[in-house]
Amino acid sequence: MVPIFEIMKSLLIILLSLFVSTGVLSGKTLQAFMSYAIFNTPDNKPYIETYLVINGQSITYVLQPDGSFQAGVNVKIIFRENDSIINFDKYELTGPKINDTSKTISNLMDVERYYLPNGNYQLELTIQDKNSDNEAVVNYDDFVIDYTKGKISFSDVEFVHSYDRSDKGGLLEKNGYEIIPYALDYYPEVAQNLTFYSELYNIDSIAADGQFLLYYYIRPSELDKKLNQYFYAKRMNSAQVRILLTSIDISNLPSGNYMLVLEARDRNNNLMASQQKYFYRYNPSVKYNYTSMLSLNPQNSFAGQITSKDTLKQYIDYLYPISTEAEKSYAKSLFKESDVPTLQKFLLNFWLQRDNTNPEAAWTEYKTRVDQVNNDYKAGRIKGYKTDRGYVYLKYGRPNVISKSYNEPAAYPFEIWHYYSMGGQRDIRFVFFTRDLTTNDFQLIHSTAQGEITNLQWQKYIYGRTWDPLDINDVTIPSTYGSFATEYYLQPR
Repeated sequence: MVPIFEIMKSLLIILLSLFVSTGVLSGKTLQAFMSYAIFNTPDNKPYIETYLVINGQSITYVLQPDGSFQAGVNVKIIFRENDSIINFDKYELTGPKINDTSKTISNLMDVERYYLPNGNYQLELTIQDKNSDNEAVVNYDDFVIDYTKGKISFSDVEFVHSYDRSDKGGLLEKNGYEIIPYALDYYPEVAQNLTFYSELYNIDSIAADGQFLLYYYIRPSELDKKLNQYFYAKRMNSAQVRILLTSIDISNLPSGNYMLVLEARDRNNNLMASQQKYFYRYNPSVKYNYTSMLSLNPQNSFAGQITSKDTLKQYIDYLYPISTEAEKSYAKSLFKESDVPTLQKFLLNFWLQRDNTNPEAAWTEYKTRVDQVNNDYKAGRIKGYKTDRGYVYLKYGRPNVISKSYNEPAAYPFEIWHYYSMGGQRDIRFVFFTRDLTTNDFQLIHSTAQGEITNLQWQKYIYGRTWDPLDINDVTIPSTYGSFATEYYLQPR
């Protein structure tokens, strides 16, 4: 166990603002964030590293015999494959002793490493403040380990807070570097660089000259198109394990959802392996440059045939679910005082970014889906594309499975959508519920998709007919064991 108590001060600020968003475990007081990365060894023994950060302000410090104060968190982690427990750990993470609880309290961070063979796993994490009567917080996540012997492949990407050369050994050390992980996927305005670590395996199996191309770049998560100013290429020599430990200057990267992408290519530029990792950048002082868009001539395009200002605004509003943060912000500014030609240019540019050979066909196909969503998910006066189900359908497409339960006695009507795969993610779930079927307005209350809302207490909202999740005096929590919600979530059908 490797507890790290002194993390950069800005991380506390990040955590305090982030504990209501993705990947966050949040009880009534305890607040924590967990991430993980999967690696392999030269003798093909995969392992998973877990990175757990506890908000020091959210745990209970108690008086010690020596007059100091100290807190602790009980942690339990289980790795299951089907119904079998493959690995298990249970430990106490103890905070540093402090003399004054009225001052800023450092966060706790813990790094663990567990060896697991190839397989499909469910991770169950339980954390509880040892000095509080509040209930434990439980989180589940699914992941796959698939390192075929001799196959060229990347490890996961680990975001890095800091690193230094070291030969001391220990859980923080990999390939001659002691690496302090950056456990979050959120980079605030104060962050100037994105530092990351990854490993490439079995690249020595390529041609005799032993050289390959390594690309790494940033792209918007909503758009499969690299940002040229954040594209980097290196020619490298092969090795059984080749590491990538580097930084990207993100000081001028606008706010938005992004993917960091790694690619290994042969001398003919053929893709041999790839990996990607999501992150969110908050940088409100930097604005996206739309100069190239304003130079477009839409007259002979599909956008030029739309001459109604109101229609153009409506069509641009339809794009919200699949727009980048920069596009959303710019479109909002256009609605205030833009003329028809500028709106036409925006609509044309939007689809040129997604299909520069036939933007009209791409728009027509999307418009068909919008019409379907407006018909299927309309909620009273709210058009379907503005509802949560409509948003998810337009952004991610049709789910593979939709599990519905509208008549469970103790539960509000709910739906659980399951996507087998989605942009490099697997087994993604979305949970919707409504308190009134007549409105047809199902709210999204939980998702395992990167960048979407995560609410580890989602079952309590579904079973809110018998329990009020906002009443701090109501500690009677309904049992959901064997319920349709739990069953459909774990085994969608």
